[in-house]
Amino acid sequence: MVAIPHEIWLHIAQFLPALVLQDLLTVNSAFFQLAMDCRYRQMSFAYLDNRMLRRLARLKDPLVAKRVRILHVYPGFLKEALDKERHDPEPILRRSLRDKLADIANLLLEQKRSAKHPRIRLIRTLKRAEDVVQIMLEVLSSLPNVTDYYVTWCGMPSISATAVPFLSTVFQGNLRKLSLDLSLENMRNLLTPSFKVDNLQELQLTIHSENIDSVWERNEILTTHLAPAISRLRSTLRILTIQSWEPADLSPMLCAVKRLPALEQLVVAIPVESTHLGDPRGLAQFLSAHRFTLRTLCLRATQIGGRGLTPDLVSFDTWMRSAISGVILPKLRVLDISSNLFPVYTSLSCLSHFSSTITSLSLTGCYRTYDDVEEVLTMISGREQGLCRLRVGLVSLSPQLVDMISAKLPELNRLELVVKYILPHAWDSPEFSSRVTAGAGQQAEQIDVFLSEMNTRRYSHWNLDHMSVLADFLPYRPHYEALLEQTFMRCIPSIRSFT
Repeated sequence: MVAIPHEIWLHIAQFLPALVLQDLLTVNSAFFQLAMDCRYRQMSFAYLDNRMLRRLARLKDPLVAKRVRILHVYPGFLKEALDKERHDPEPILRRSLRDKLADIANLLLEQKRSAKHPRIRLIRTLKRAEDVVQIMLEVLSSLPNVTDYYVTWCGMPSISATAVPFLSTVFQGNLRKLSLDLSLENMRNLLTPSFKVDNLQELQLTIHSENIDSVWERNEILTTHLAPAISRLRSTLRILTIQSWEPADLSPMLCAVKRLPALEQLVVAIPVESTHLGDPRGLAQFLSAHRFTLRTLCLRATQIGGRGLTPDLVSFDTWMRSAISGVILPKLRVLDISSNLFPVYTSLSCLSHFSSTITSLSLTGCYRTYDDVEEVLTMISGREQGLCRLRVGLVSLSPQLVDMISAKLPELNRLELVVKYILPHAWDSPEFSSRVTAGAGQQAEQIDVFLSEMNTRRYSHWNLDHMSVLADFLPYRPHYEALLEQTFMRCIPSIRSFT
């Protein structure tokens, strides 16, 4: 039998679903390696249960540990261990790490033989928080190839002496993305002066500050812990995400961060409740400091936490306009504004401010009328540097909408429409089926008339290469998705792909 080269097996595996691939462990050595990579590529530690123990035991094998690329850690299980310690202070003999792992292995073997050993042995095995930490520290420090690391540490008491050692042991040279979802007091514990991750390219920050009432203490953490930690990544950091769980003044941090010369993409999530992110001059100063490197700006409006959960859209609009006033980003090429909480008029203000240089625009979340879309296209059409990619929604898809986009953006290469309704004419109103079935939604007759109208059109002048129509509420979804693809492929000859 002729041996098939390893590269061909790799190519075949790309077309197999993950669950199917994992069932092919025994086919040959190539599939064995691929299936093992797939099985252990992403690991999560959140609950002190038998599944977590099974993972810890497997990861003691270096051949398994090297396969982990994505790691999620939420140390809520430490709280469980601490609670057990408080309720059951009986001293136990100190055991070596090898003995503890042997206990875990025996526990798992017993569970395979009988279902009558749920958590009794588990509680005895990991009776102290230090036992959990010792094992976690040993295991996590032996994961050499983690590239994406997600840490959630909020809603728990400060446990710095216990948690910090194993949380930070993953900060190694192969790490490229770090996501920290932390309360401010725990940021102070984790982001010490020794914090540094060589070669880190992406940092995602979600900040919880509801437990700190003192303005002085909050500003002290932001300026002496968080800002310096970000600044120490200055030589490699390309993507930065900043999100506050509730309205909070983060301007001291934004002002204190040193210029990041490699920063290309900034994602900012602004709470819609008043206060937002504090003094808007903080964001303005940060944007201006990175005006010669920023190529992508993503703006979000959020309502995750807060005292009243009451959006103040007028205040949000005023804050947003102040934050970008006077800011010039000559290298900006991608503007992405999403969230149904981001008012249409505020997004138009941001677009007007940054429209002169962008080649890619995404405006999603809020419903936009035909007139709203026309206003957007007027801002970005007729420029010396044309738009290459447009994603817009929610919209009502009509022949007139397609006519307008093709006329105003003939150089467009990629068009993505998030569709709420499909209408025969731009000024029609949607009609809905009264039938209560899984396929019920907009009247099919309106969609049929739209398709008939589109079949009379041909956009030979348009250079569109890819088109995507995302319509979640289609009746008879597979049927109409196929008809939409056929129709647009026919009337736009330049299209090579449609989704």
